[in-house]
Parts: sequence; C-alpha cells; structure tokens
Amino acid sequence: MKEDSRKGIVNSLMIVGRTRGEVRRLAAFDKKRHSVPDRVCGATQAFLEKLCEEELTEEAEAIFQSAREHFGYKRREISLSVGSGFARLDAKDFVLELRYELDEEDPGDYVVEICVREVASRDLLESGPFQASVGSRFDRLRCGLQGTVSVEAVIDAVEDDESGETRVDYPSDCSSCTVRIDGVAGEVFVDGAILEVRFGKLASAAALMEAFDRIGEYVLEAAGLGGLLE
Repeated sequence: MKEDSRKGIVNSLMIVGRTRGEVRRLAAFDKKRHSVPDRVCGATQAFLEKLCEEELTEEAEAIFQSAREHFGYKRREISLSVGSGFARLDAKDFVLELRYELDEEDPGDYVVEICVREVASRDLLESGPFQASVGSRFDRLRCGLQGTVSVEAVIDAVEDDESGETRVDYPSDCSSCTVRIDGVAGEVFVDGAILEVRFGKLASAAALMEAFDRIGEYVLEAAGLGGLLE
C-alpha cells in the first residue's frame, strides 16, 4: 500500500497494561474494620479509591521521578496529578495514566490499568529512557482507526495465505477477527474501528511493536493495514 494512501488511517495510539490484586492486601485495608467488597457500585469504588491512595501515590511519584531523570525533563515539561483512584503524568513527549478499579467479575479484587498515549513518536516508545522510566508494564497496543477498516479484508488475507503459518478466528457476522501467526508472540484483534495487539503477558512497548510488525509483515499489508506505526 502506498504511503500517501495510509495517511490519516490511525487517529490514536496507546499502549495499555493491566495488573490485579486483592483489596484486602492494600496497605490501608484494616481487617478489623473493613469488609471486602462483594459488588461493584459507586460506594465500593469510592472505598477502593480511598484504600489505594498510598500505593497509587507512591507508584505515580516513582514514575514521575524516573521520567524526569531519564528524559532530563525540566519543571515546565512534566507534571503529575493524583486523586480518587487516578493519576495522570503529563510529559512533553507523552501522557501516562494510572487507574484503580474494582474487578467487575470479582469485586474482591482490583485492577490497575496503566495507559500511555499522545506519544511524540514510535522511537520514543522504543527508547532506553522510556524503558528505564516505565518498564515492562504493557500487554496490549491499541490503534484507533480513522473510519472503518474492512474486517472481511483481513479475514480474506489470512485465509488466502498458503504458508500454513497464519490463523484467524471470527464470529459469523465478521464483526471482528483475531489473527495469530505460528512462532510469533501475541495476536492481533481487529473490529474495523480498533486494531489491537494483545501480547498475553506484560512486556515492554518495544516488544509489543515488534509483535505488531511481525504479524503485519505476514498478514495486514495484504489487507491495506501494513505500516500503520511507521
């Protein structure tokens, strides 16, 4: 696909990681006074946000200090705000967000999501300073696509591949598909509006993009999606 025909296809790019823990393991949880949540609602989420204040503040501050040191940011180039189960770091080259939420399926657990977006360049995500600042915290890379990309085209590209190395799963209405390649870590999910690399374990941003490139090299170029992250 020619470079000029790809312009504007991607309107957002973020890398996301999710980890989980038990509410009763949070430092502020008092076994004598507190009860583990048995449902998710406004009150129990507010309870979690109060409990996680120490862990969230410490983690966000550590990322702030590490990014400031490794990127050499000045005061005007980086800032941090923390409150109500959410922290946001605004740096000159990226935005990082941390969020604590109760697990919908198991309210006795919480989920911590880290998201990096508004990235200045792909090179930044693959750089030593970014790895040193943020580390291997991510399990998916998500591209928001401008307009609608044909899921059927992706499916057809995989099914027409005669190498025997590619596989695709999809529902009968072809509303989405998941692509895998033998020997390549991770998978790619496409639903027309979002293209997402799902790595299956926590990894660096560079590892996620390497997985994207390898799957794209085999499959997505034929569907007009190759080179999205160049």
